[in-house]
Amino acid sequence: MMVHSTCGPVQGRIRDGCREFLGIPYAAAPYPHHAFAPPLPPEPWDGVFEATVPGATAAHPHVAQELFPDPVIEGPNPLNLNVCAPAATTGHHPVVVWLHGGGFFSGGNASPWYTGESFARDGIVLVVPNYRLAAEGFMLLDDGVANRALLDITMALAWVRDNIEAFGGDPSNVTVAGQSAGATATLALSGCPGARGLFRRLAAMSAGTPLLASLTRTETLSEDFAALLATPRTRAALTDVPVHKRLELEAAWLPKEVQAPPAEIDGRARRARRDSLRWQPTLDGTVVTASPYDALAEPDTTHALMIGTTVEEWNFMLGAVEPAPSIEACRQGFANLGLTGQDLEDYLRALETDNPGHALAQALSDRTFRTPARDLAEGAAKAGIRTFAYQFAWPTPLFGAAHCTDLPFAFDHLDAPGAANLLGPDAPAHLATALHGALVRFARDGNPGWTAYDTETRHVMVFDEAIREVPDALSLTPLALRRA
Repeated sequence: MMVHSTCGPVQGRIRDGCREFLGIPYAAAPYPHHAFAPPLPPEPWDGVFEATVPGATAAHPHVAQELFPDPVIEGPNPLNLNVCAPAATTGHHPVVVWLHGGGFFSGGNASPWYTGESFARDGIVLVVPNYRLAAEGFMLLDDGVANRALLDITMALAWVRDNIEAFGGDPSNVTVAGQSAGATATLALSGCPGARGLFRRLAAMSAGTPLLASLTRTETLSEDFAALLATPRTRAALTDVPVHKRLELEAAWLPKEVQAPPAEIDGRARRARRDSLRWQPTLDGTVVTASPYDALAEPDTTHALMIGTTVEEWNFMLGAVEPAPSIEACRQGFANLGLTGQDLEDYLRALETDNPGHALAQALSDRTFRTPARDLAEGAAKAGIRTFAYQFAWPTPLFGAAHCTDLPFAFDHLDAPGAANLLGPDAPAHLATALHGALVRFARDGNPGWTAYDTETRHVMVFDEAIREVPDALSLTPLALRRA
């Protein structure tokens, strides 16, 4: 099964009824000499490129707490992408470019949770690119550009524009979608002049705030990172640092709430919102010239926006842990959010719980995910962008409707490796059909199948055992939402 790309012929394989191509380079290899350089165009190859095994992933440390499989594959060129296309070789199919999550410190397209057979089955071409992570992706250098990860993604989108028709895709009908850090990157593209014209729609699932770092903050982080490595803050000097040394520092810089075992639950509560992720997209004024809030306030930024969260994003960190954190630790966590002890009492009452960790987890979910999603939907709708908001509310047995619990449903992959560990044995198949179907419909024509969001009725689709529209669902507590 051969396809001709701009760099040469590509040999794929048939798997589960779809045409699959793995590890296709969309840029030149960054390792070992260009790890901190902007992406360079891919080089033509001699012969046939065998796209039948996963390509390399961006260098990143393993973390102790993984919500889903995150294989690390070493190799010189992580700037590759996977394509999964319908088995029929004719047609102009809509394209979804999926940006993986992982907090900008982990993740990659080799995860078995990101395979595209369900999209291909439904007439969609799925493209999953890797992009550089952490310091390689976002560190500010004395002699380089910012936001190299977003430049990677932009080059992947240019590859789609130039090549996807050969794979059966429609280059004029591209939706960029992502979850968690991938959703943050998706929204950041709205403010990237270099990405304009390379996508038609945006779908953001569980984008966490802050959506962009300030130039000053990233400058300070970059200075600290170089100082701890005892190296000048230049492209050449950082590239010369052994990768294992950089990864050791990256691992040490991970938030303690990722590293800490459950026994340190009080420490997690006290550190809430203080021990945040370091690397992320930066409002640098060149690669990114506007925040998503400002960019999506302009009517021509995107043809349509689909945005939402899970209802209990942070439950997996605090809400379901036994024993629960102390009330004193949670008061400190609330103070970190700019909230008071009375706010903690209000959350406990509204959630009908005596677990202060549950209350803090919900406050974090609201402040970090749900309220920003509502605000972005409001701004985009006011600008005249066709906007669709949703809430994923189905409660898993252990963590409720927590971060990442919607992923197997969005991909219609309830049997993906490790999914049962997160979802339990009885995840409802009709919910996967519904959420995946919504994303497919949105990719086809910009309408996932429910009432568009407006600033008066604020219609939101709720994906739960019962799937229904609920006004202003992004503002309701999980308990109120389940009773609505």
